[in-house]
Amino acid sequence: MRLRHCILVLLGVALQALRGNTCLAQAAPCATPAAFTLTEALGRPACVRELNLRGQALEQLPASVATLPRLHRLYAHENHLRHLPDALTRLDSLRVLFVNKNGLLDLPPALGNLHRLQQLQIDQNALSELPPSIGGLDSLRFLLAAWNNFTSFPEQLGELSELEYFDGSHNQLLFLPTSLGGLRNLRYVYLNDNKLERLPDQLGALSKLQELNLANNELEALPASLGRCQALAVLILSGNQLKELPRSMGRLRNLEMLILNDNQLTGLPRSLRRLPKLKTIIVRGNAFTPEASRRLQASLPQTKIYFQ
Repeated sequence: MRLRHCILVLLGVALQALRGNTCLAQAAPCATPAAFTLTEALGRPACVRELNLRGQALEQLPASVATLPRLHRLYAHENHLRHLPDALTRLDSLRVLFVNKNGLLDLPPALGNLHRLQQLQIDQNALSELPPSIGGLDSLRFLLAAWNNFTSFPEQLGELSELEYFDGSHNQLLFLPTSLGGLRNLRYVYLNDNKLERLPDQLGALSKLQELNLANNELEALPASLGRCQALAVLILSGNQLKELPRSMGRLRNLEMLILNDNQLTGLPRSLRRLPKLKTIIVRGNAFTPEASRRLQASLPQTKIYFQ
């Protein structure tokens, strides 16, 4: 009986302490920081860090989402959204935003207010332009904008100084902004399957660029500044209208793979012999004569070259 009495006393003290400790009393609802419906998230707005609304056939995203002050990750992809509420741009804690695979026609004009956003996925929508405020996303590291209807990007794109990964492939791009050179941390760029006819000279300012895919465009020439992209390891230029490459490519000391299928090349610059890491060249579908092929292979004995 005495033991039972002691246990009851201790339980009473613990319960009283719990009731008096507001931090402990509020900790339980925050044990799960993820929510899978907006109703669930709004029921504990101070706790939710992640809201996953993927594939819920949503036709609109309510403005009430902006009442989640600590939201870090919002997944609203694979729905039927046409627009996003302006209130979304008040989520100043947001780090990750997935709204890909919807039917988005536009983006909020004040999108650039999301200063902590690091990853933005807007691919596979029906977007035709980015708002000029995009330059305000000064923490953005990953931008996926493929499979839309973009014909150009605003000059403010070049203000994304932290951007490392950019996918603008499968659009209708006719040209690139001259501000491209401001993307000094850019490492991976995919601009294949567009309608680019030329590249800006500012491309050479991308000193950290490691992979560049420009396949299936309408390029007739490359800027000499390309040779300044000293970190470039993979360069893909298939499906263009190139007749020659600039001699400056001989300065790409880290280049390992060069893919040039389906162009109008009859030879490659001798300067490529200076590239110590060049392992693979693919030039199928060009205009190399047998003699030109033999000369090229002889000049690059350490490189595997695929003509057919």
